[in-house]
Amino acid sequence: MDGNKKETATATTVSVKDRLKSWAVWTSVFGALAVILNAFGVFEKIGIDSTTFDTIINSVGSVLIAFGILNNPTDKTAF
Repeated sequence: MDGNKKETATATTVSVKDRLKSWAVWTSVFGALAVILNAFGVFEKIGIDSTTFDTIINSVGSVLIAFGILNNPTDKTAF
């Protein structure tokens, strides 16, 4: 029984290398980076000062982060 558990766990575990090869993970990282930079006011410091821009960055960044979290890089045919 322990052998079956080990095989199942190994088959479903995604390696870090597989994750780093996934474009969805990098999309998520860039989305998170945009949200973090916006939170620290980096965009305001470079001259982009708008409430609409803040809303767009936070919304799009959040969607990209969720996309990266929900993605399964082991299945190339599905999300």
